[in-house]
Amino acid sequence: MRLLLWDIDGTLLYSGGVAGEAMRAAMTTLFGQPSSNDRREYAGKTDQQIIIETNPHLTPQYIADQLDAFATAYMAELAERRAEMASRGRVLAGVPAALAYYQQRADVRQSVLTGNMQAVAAMKLELTNLSPYIDMSVGAYGSDHAKRVELPRYAIERMHAHTPHRITGADIVIIGDTPNDIACGKAHGARTVAVATGPFSVADLAAHAPDAVLPDLSDLDAVIAAIG
Repeated sequence: MRLLLWDIDGTLLYSGGVAGEAMRAAMTTLFGQPSSNDRREYAGKTDQQIIIETNPHLTPQYIADQLDAFATAYMAELAERRAEMASRGRVLAGVPAALAYYQQRADVRQSVLTGNMQAVAAMKLELTNLSPYIDMSVGAYGSDHAKRVELPRYAIERMHAHTPHRITGADIVIIGDTPNDIACGKAHGARTVAVATGPFSVADLAAHAPDAVLPDLSDLDAVIAAIG
């Protein structure tokens, strides 16, 4: 059994800036100041890490204690912007076909490994009609740990808790659009597939030596070959 873990923002979907606006509004409400507008600055980081870096005057424990409240504020902001996300956002090229292909594979479970907190990840997938393809119960989320490199172990633990299948890092494929996605996969012996649909080019991503690099997910045969 293999576990495919897809990043969300910049890999499966693009919110048109709506999610960033909602997050900055929620951060201002809860912590007094927003994060940067620079996508490259926080691409591939967890929500917790972004909040910690934006608010060095607050302790990581205080921030961790406020995560549920932050998620509630963030989701409220996203809900208010539902129509905007529908008009400005989009599911990225090839994503539904790739998710549908792996959904029908008996030897594959697919979920997400994302910097979003679990509740926020679920809302984004619901808003873009991608929820039916994703098994959220075996994913890994920014609410699990502040550092993305730690997230694969949470997916492994959930896989063991929710299925009879025992897996290791070698059974995992991580697909994402940032160097941080590549790094977290490599740290756990997972196969890494980089996709240049976020703020980093094919050359940028290739410099971090993933197992495969794709310009996007539009060519299903290329996606299948890359995932292996």
